[in-house]
Amino acid sequence: MIMAIVIQIKEIIMQMLKTTVIMTGLVALVGCSSMKHSDGYIKQPTVCIDKKWYGYHQGAGCPSTTKVVAPDASQEMAARLAALERDRSRLAEELEAARRQNGTLSSRVSELEGQLADRDREIAALRSGAGDNTAFAGQLSAAQSEKDRLADELAAARLHNEDHDRLAAETESQLAALRQRNSDLEAQLADRDKELSGLRGDLSAEMAKLKQAERGLIRALKPQIDEKNITVDLNNERLLINLASGYLFGSGEDQLKPAGADALKQVGSILKDFPEYKVHVEGHTDNRPILGALKKKFPSNKELSEARATNAAQALADGGLSGAHAMGVADTKPVMPNVTTEGRAKNRRVEISVMK
Repeated sequence: MIMAIVIQIKEIIMQMLKTTVIMTGLVALVGCSSMKHSDGYIKQPTVCIDKKWYGYHQGAGCPSTTKVVAPDASQEMAARLAALERDRSRLAEELEAARRQNGTLSSRVSELEGQLADRDREIAALRSGAGDNTAFAGQLSAAQSEKDRLADELAAARLHNEDHDRLAAETESQLAALRQRNSDLEAQLADRDKELSGLRGDLSAEMAKLKQAERGLIRALKPQIDEKNITVDLNNERLLINLASGYLFGSGEDQLKPAGADALKQVGSILKDFPEYKVHVEGHTDNRPILGALKKKFPSNKELSEARATNAAQALADGGLSGAHAMGVADTKPVMPNVTTEGRAKNRRVEISVMK
């Protein structure tokens, strides 16, 4: 097919060359027509008209005596020159177009000749390898294997795509459920915020009341506080009054000293104004065991701490606060290690806690 195209292009080029030769001749003719004769113009033949004869006669006169009509030489010549000039311009344009087309066709011929040479080399290579059936069969087998592999990959990709679509649908469903859950939680959070706001208001009011009780206790018990026999602390919504056992009781005794009883009565007289709060009284001891005759009355520190808590609660009642809950915990809640005298003294105490 490429050879036929090349032949056709060569024929077109030959035709263009012929056209070029003809155009060149016409250009030369136009040039000659434009040249002046010695008389001022090219001599035109005489037109002779007779009853039986019509034509041009180059010589003077006509061969017949019939009337001779001489043409208007200048007008006819001008018309012929204009027509020839138009032909010359047209042919010059066609010549230039033919030259351009000739260049394009020459490039195309070179390109096609190169492609033809490539095809010849391919044909030669194929012919030289045509006898190697084993290699060709191996290549065919490899190509078939590659095709099978790609088919398997395509099937796997399609399956993966189906799994992906299913997973996307499940994920979308889970996302919708999570959105609903989030909406529910936001509604619950709004409710909790309202509740918390109310509780904060209540807590603020409660803390204000406990703060009032704290101030009253500090004023009433200032001498004992200054001597570090009593401490008053408001923390974590709890008012805690700590009274040293050495200030309240004698060694190994459960009966209150007069000063200790008076202090507890003062505490009761202040806390009775806050009946909405619960009051707990706890008795504490160190870890030293009870010895001697005292052991008959208090077999262990547990019984001693309970007796002291009960008598402290009674003193609160004498001051006007009834209903305080008393219990003894012995040495189970030390505030300091029981390895020093100071530590053991801190652990022997009565604690009164006031809370909602």
